[in-house]
Amino acid sequence: MVAPSDLLYEIWGVKVYSDGTVDRTEAEQLLPTVSANAELATAGSFSKDVVIDSSTGTWARIYVPESAMSSAEARDTKLPILLYFHGGGFVLCSAASVLFHDYCCKVASRLKAILISVDYRLAPEHKLPAAFDDGFAALKWLQAQASKTPQTHQDPWLSSHADFSKCILMGHSAGGTIVAEVALRAASEGVEPVQIRGLILAIPFFGGIERTNSELEHGYSVEDVPLSFTDACWAASLPEGADRSHRYCCFMGAETQAAMERETMPPSLVVIGTRDPLRDRQVQFVEFVRKAGHRVTLLEFDRCVHDDLLYPEVTGEADLDQAHLTMQHFLFQCFQGIIENSLHR
Repeated sequence: MVAPSDLLYEIWGVKVYSDGTVDRTEAEQLLPTVSANAELATAGSFSKDVVIDSSTGTWARIYVPESAMSSAEARDTKLPILLYFHGGGFVLCSAASVLFHDYCCKVASRLKAILISVDYRLAPEHKLPAAFDDGFAALKWLQAQASKTPQTHQDPWLSSHADFSKCILMGHSAGGTIVAEVALRAASEGVEPVQIRGLILAIPFFGGIERTNSELEHGYSVEDVPLSFTDACWAASLPEGADRSHRYCCFMGAETQAAMERETMPPSLVVIGTRDPLRDRQVQFVEFVRKAGHRVTLLEFDRCVHDDLLYPEVTGEADLDQAHLTMQHFLFQCFQGIIENSLHR
């Protein structure tokens, strides 16, 4: 048993000790998990877990709308894919967390899509770029599913229901940051026959050295993501010796700008809240993407703080319905080619 005096720091129940031990017991109690259910639909979706990479422990939870399995005609209909990454500051939560499981059930059902929620490695045990690597590994796994490579076990839900030519990358908070990194890597390396048609970044988690106006205004008053929490998450997740000027935290730098201007990127939808301490950085990201020559849409919700869009009891069903309608419209535009990918520059 590690003595309490050896405790170095704690982030929302994740306790890190001087000998390198990490105890997640309290965090797992604060953020409970739930099992998948392939037999009984929850909030309109069936779910099951699959292994992505056994060597890293990366796995995913697949959600299929109940309506897709309700009749022979529906079973023959191919559905778009949402490759989803949960939030938690790169330190907390998993694809099995009740908060994200419930959200994914609803989104898959409402958007009539197959949703694949990726469980990636967390810091401080696995510092960045581990989460980014796991996100890209999940996309490569999806590519193998689409290519039907002999070495890959073909998932029957994907074989029966997935349209690999209609893939959207989507993430909340740290998951939104993973979307940006994975999309940029995919643009460089290619993942055909999977076609990434759009990106949805909800309240993406970016940082930097200098405080922004929104951080100064809201970062000491909101309860969900005070600056003390975001600073601790970056300290735990960035590579050893790195500070918040590192490109994994401060995405909108010269190195990333050159890559963004060089590659063809799909259109993006960025969803933010006016009272989020990270709002200014999220707006900077939107401007950064536009400056690089790519299409991006900003959807902003009044009075919302960082995690409100995951809680209907906080945000209200009307705002959540508006978010889902906007996502539906965005998906339709992406799939119909109304929003064109930007050209190489």
